[in-house]
Amino acid sequence: SGRTTTGAANRKAWLEELRGVEDAAFQKRLPRQLSDASPIDPYRLVHEINEFLTEDSIYIGDGGDIVTFSGQVVQPKSPGHWMDPGPLGTLGVGVPFVLAAKYARPDKEIVALFGDGAFSLTGWDFETLVRFNLPFVGIVGNNSSMNQIRYGQIAKYGEGRGRIGNTLGDVRYDEFARMLGGYGEEVRDPKDIGPALRRARESGKPSLINVWVDPEVYAPGTMNQTMYK
Repeated sequence: SGRTTTGAANRKAWLEELRGVEDAAFQKRLPRQLSDASPIDPYRLVHEINEFLTEDSIYIGDGGDIVTFSGQVVQPKSPGHWMDPGPLGTLGVGVPFVLAAKYARPDKEIVALFGDGAFSLTGWDFETLVRFNLPFVGIVGNNSSMNQIRYGQIAKYGEGRGRIGNTLGDVRYDEFARMLGGYGEEVRDPKDIGPALRRARESGKPSLINVWVDPEVYAPGTMNQTMYK
């Protein structure tokens, strides 16, 4: 507009303050993003996913706590390359989003992160992806729990009621993928995440990398939600 005394120039100090806060948060979580702990810290998982994405990767998140972790770390490389529940749907949208995105944009790589609870809602349509030959790289952050719900119950009602109605089985989603004709791997060591993701990409098939993450940690975004207070 030609204005020189308003707009971005006046916001420079504020933007620098925001960048300072963001950098401090990054430095605080960086040791966990690089952690070799087992069970795997969810921050390490989403860090590896962020490192794995390319300019052509459409990233889809489907879950509660695990997708809250990814929202802090995963940065798709191009506009319009992020889809997740919340503004665009609710839990269970992941597999339908993968189907639609890959069918609409066969030239793009689709990378999807699921919580095990979210994947269980619509996961049988993985067979549809196999049947229509729609490859994607899928990751299940598996803690055998609806962990965001679990946190809320503990916060409201105490540890004694924390496990009511939110504990899931130790499901081998890698075996599920192979059973339906896709590619699957199980990961328990954080150093194996990156190689497993690359093998899934190279397989050219719908894939699920089943990553066992620590069920005893929660995303800051989960712990700060007012509905759990």
